[in-house]
Amino acid sequence: MDKGSAPRAHIFNVPLGNDLCDVTAQWILQSAGADPLAISNNLLLLPNNRAIKAMTEAFVRLAAPGMLLPHMVAVGDMQLDEALGPMLDPIDVDSAIWPVIAPFERLMLLAKLVKDQQPGDDPLSPAEALRLARKLAELIDALEVDQVDFSHFVDIKIEADLAGHWQSAYGALLQILPAYQAALTARKLMGPAERRNHLLAALEQRLAHNMGTDPIIAVGITTSAKAVARLLRRVALMPNGQVILPGVDLNLSDARWDDLSPSIDDGSGLWRRHNVEVHPQFHLKHLLELMGIDRSEIDVLPTARAEPEAVAISEIFCLPEHSIDWQQLPTPRKSLPQAKWIEAEDSAQEAKAIAVRIRGALEVAAKRVALITPDRELAVRVAGQLRRWNIDVDDSAGIPLLQTPPGTLVLALVDAIWSRFSASSILAIAKHPLVFAGPQRLDWLDHVRQLDLALRGTASGIGLAAITRRLQTARKPNEALIGWWCGVTALLSPLENADGQPFGDVLATLRDVATALTDGGIWRGASGRELGRNWEDVSASDLSTLGRVDATGLVATFKEIFSGAVVRPPYGGHPRVAIYGLLEARLQQADLLICSGLNEGTWPQIAQPDPWLAPAIRRHLKLPTLDRNIGLSAHDLATALGAQEVLLTRARRDRGGPTVASRFLLRIKALMGEALAVDDQLLAWADALDRPTEKEPFTTRPLPMPSAEQRLVSLSVTDFDQLKSDPYSFYAKRILGLPVLEKVDAEPSFAWRGSLVHDILEKWFTHDDCAVDKLVARADALLAQEASDPLLRTLWQPRIAAGLRWVADETKRLMTEKGRVVAVAEQPGTVHIKGIAVRGRVDRIDRTADGDLVIIDYKTGTPPSTKQVNAGFALQLGLIGYMAQEMAIKGVSGMASNFEYWSLAKKKDVFGHIVVPTSTRPADNKPERGDFVAFAVEQAEIAIGKWILGEAPFTAKLHPEFAFYGDYDQLMRLQEWNGRQAISEEAV
Repeated sequence: MDKGSAPRAHIFNVPLGNDLCDVTAQWILQSAGADPLAISNNLLLLPNNRAIKAMTEAFVRLAAPGMLLPHMVAVGDMQLDEALGPMLDPIDVDSAIWPVIAPFERLMLLAKLVKDQQPGDDPLSPAEALRLARKLAELIDALEVDQVDFSHFVDIKIEADLAGHWQSAYGALLQILPAYQAALTARKLMGPAERRNHLLAALEQRLAHNMGTDPIIAVGITTSAKAVARLLRRVALMPNGQVILPGVDLNLSDARWDDLSPSIDDGSGLWRRHNVEVHPQFHLKHLLELMGIDRSEIDVLPTARAEPEAVAISEIFCLPEHSIDWQQLPTPRKSLPQAKWIEAEDSAQEAKAIAVRIRGALEVAAKRVALITPDRELAVRVAGQLRRWNIDVDDSAGIPLLQTPPGTLVLALVDAIWSRFSASSILAIAKHPLVFAGPQRLDWLDHVRQLDLALRGTASGIGLAAITRRLQTARKPNEALIGWWCGVTALLSPLENADGQPFGDVLATLRDVATALTDGGIWRGASGRELGRNWEDVSASDLSTLGRVDATGLVATFKEIFSGAVVRPPYGGHPRVAIYGLLEARLQQADLLICSGLNEGTWPQIAQPDPWLAPAIRRHLKLPTLDRNIGLSAHDLATALGAQEVLLTRARRDRGGPTVASRFLLRIKALMGEALAVDDQLLAWADALDRPTEKEPFTTRPLPMPSAEQRLVSLSVTDFDQLKSDPYSFYAKRILGLPVLEKVDAEPSFAWRGSLVHDILEKWFTHDDCAVDKLVARADALLAQEASDPLLRTLWQPRIAAGLRWVADETKRLMTEKGRVVAVAEQPGTVHIKGIAVRGRVDRIDRTADGDLVIIDYKTGTPPSTKQVNAGFALQLGLIGYMAQEMAIKGVSGMASNFEYWSLAKKKDVFGHIVVPTSTRPADNKPERGDFVAFAVEQAEIAIGKWILGEAPFTAKLHPEFAFYGDYDQLMRLQEWNGRQAISEEAV
C-alpha cells in the first residue's frame, strides 16, 4: 500500500497543564452527544487500576448523576482476558495462555534457583536469597517486556575486562533462566510479563480481524513494551479507535527530537548515547518509534487547552548540550509565573509549610490541591500536620504493610525471637495497641506498667524464664504481677523454640500467638485483611527454600517477604486534597500542585545497580539503562509544572543529614534565575504556627524551700556529696522521693559493675574466707549468669576478672607482709549526727597488726580526686570510720586511722591500684590522716545543720564542678537557665 492510501492514525496529545483524565472524559462526553447510554459503549484501555480510579473520579466530577460509565480495563491487569469479557472470549483457542504464577510462589522458585547456584561453603541467608530473587524477577520481567529471547544469553560474548563478579552473575543466569522456564512449563504457569504479552498479542489479533463499531480509546499508556506498542498501533489505525498520549512535546524542534535517539550512526557504526534516557520525552519518542508513528501525525485533543509555559518547561529539561542556547532565549521563554519555591531548614519545617499552604488553598471554594512526592516519610508528616485542622487526606501511594499496626505487631514478635525475649521486646509486644484491645485493656496496661518498672536496668539472663526469675528474686516480689506474667509466658512460650525449626512451622506459630494476643483483631480492618491475604499466600507456598529458622536473620527475612506489601486507604479522605506518589500523579492534575522532596536521591530516585547484568550486557541486549527512571521522573515533574499553580519545596536536611538539591530544581533555578519567586511568607507562617503568642521568660534557677517537717529525712553516707554539690538533686531524690528510672535492657553501667563486684566480694568473704584462688572462679560463674549478652560478657568479664585477681593478690600480700586481716565486709551501720540518722554500708574493714582499722571502699571506676576530698565532697570513708569508732558496725571496733580506695580500673596497663583519700600538703582546710574522721563529721554536721535542720534552699547545681551526676537535670530544666545567670559560689 502506498503512502497516499495508508490509513491515518487516530492519535492525540494532551499538552502539559491539562488534567489528562478530565479532558478525556470531557471529550468522550461531547462525542456521545445527547445519548447518555452511548458513553457505556466506549472501551477505555488504561495503564493500571489507579488510572481507572482517576478516570472514574473525572467522570463523576464532569457528568450528571446517574450516568453509565464506559467499560474501563487496565492493560497491565493479569486477568485482562476476564476484564475484557466477550471481546476476548474465547481467548485461548489458538494459543495456550496458562495462568500466572503467584507472586510469592515465583519469588520462592527464584530464591531456590539462586541458592542452588551458590557455593556450598558460602550459603546465602534466606533474606539475601529473597533480595536477589526479587531483583532477578525484575530482570526477567524487563527481558520479557522487551521480548528478549532467553536463548540469546548463550550467544553473548563476555568482555575480557568484565569484572569477576559480573562474570559470575552472568554464569549463574545461564543456569537459572532455563531452569526457571522449565519449572514454569512443568507447572503450566506463566510469568506476569510473559502472560501479559500473550494477552495483549491476542487482543491485537482479535482487533485486527474484528474491529467492531464501538469506540476503543487507549488513554495515558506510555510504556515502551513491544506488545503494548503493537496494540496501541492497532487501536490508532482502527476507524473506531483513538490513542491519547500525555505531554508529547509537539513544539520541540525536529533537531532536538532527533537527538533523543538512543543510538546514532557516526559513519563508522552505531554508538549509544548515554544521557538521552534522562530526558522526559525519551520514553514517548521510543514508544512512537515502536508504534511506527511519526510525531507529525499527532493532533491535540480538542478539549485540551494550549499551555503557554510549555516552551519554558521544555527548555528546563533539554539535553545538556542544548542548554547553551539559554543565553539567547527571550525572557518569556524563561519564566514560569505560576510557580514558586521554598527551601526549608529540615523536613519537619517543610511538612509544616506544605500543610499551611494546603490549608490556605482550601479557603477558596472548589479549589483542588494535590501533594506530589516520592518521599513517603514527608507524605506522612504532611498528613499528620493536616490533622491539626481535622483534615484527613488519603495517601494514594499507601502505607507499607509492616508500618501498619498489624505489621508492627508481627515484627515485634519476630524481634522477640531474635533478641531471645529481651525485656524491651516483651514490652513492645505488651504495649502494642492491638494486644488485649478489648474491655480488659485497662487491667492489662496496669500490669504492663508494673512490668515496665520491674524490668528497668541491666538484663540478667535470657529468655522468658530469666524475666520470671527476675520478678521472683526482686527485693519485694509482686505476687499479682508474677501471676499475670505466668499467663503472658504461656501465650509467648511457643515462640521460644522457633530457632532451628522449619520456617513454615514458625510461621504457623506466629499466626497462632498473634491471634491469641489480639483475639483475632490483628486480621481485622484494611491492614489486617491485607496482612492475612499475604500471610495465606506465603503459607501456601513451598517454604523449604528458607530452610530452618535462624533467629539472627529472622527479622531481615520477614522484611524481605513483606517488603512489597502496601495498604492503600479506603475512600473517606478530604474530597479536595490528595497525596500522590509519582506513579499515581501521572494521570491527574489539580488547581494547586505541590511538588515536594526535590532532593537528589529522592526526586529523582537513583536506581540501584542491577546485581545480575553488567551495564555492557544490558546495552548488548538493548534493555533500558538505569537512567530510564530518571527520565520518567523528569516527565512527572514537567507535567506538574504545567498546572495552574505550582509550589516546589525541598529541605536542606532530612533525618539522614544534609541533602543536595535535585538536579531538576537546580535546572529550574539556572534557567529562571530571579524570575522563580520564593514564597518566604509561607515559611514564616509555618514557623509561627507553633510559636507561643507571648514570649515566656527564661526559667530561673530552682530554689525549692520545703517545710521543716519535710526536711527531716534520713541520710546515707553517700548522700552528703550530692547534698552539698547539688542540693536540688538531693531534694528530688530524698524529699520528693523520685527514683531514677534506668533504661530497659540498659547496658552495664558503673553502678551495675559496682553492684556486681560488691556481690562477688561479699560472697568471697562470707563463703570462701578470702581464699585467693576462689575469687576469680566465683567471678566467672556469677558473670556467666548476670551478663545475658555474650558481647557484654566478652567485654567485661576479662576486665572485672583482672581487677578481682588484683584484689585477691593484694589482700594476700597485705596479710603476709603487713599482718592485716579482713575484719568485716558488706556490713550495714547507722549513727546519729545532730539527731539525724545517717546510715551506711561498709565495703570492707581491715585490722592492722597494731589493732587500728583500715576503711576500704571498692571502686570499679575512678576514685574521688584529692581536690574533691579536700573540699568535703567525698565523706563516705570518713563517716564509715566514724561508725566503726562508734561501734555502729557489727563485729568491728577500734580507731579508724587508715582510709583506702581500692580501684579495679586500669592504670598504666595494670588493673588495680590503691588511692589514699587524704591530702599530703598541710593546710588549714585540708585534712591529714589523723583527723580525717573528724573532718568528715564536721562537714556532715554543717550540711545537716544547713539543709536538714536549717532553712537553706535546695539550690540546683550549687557546686557544679563537683556535681557529677545529671539524673535530675531535666527536672530542674538545666538547659533553660544554666549560663543565663551567675552561679553562686557561696561557701558551704
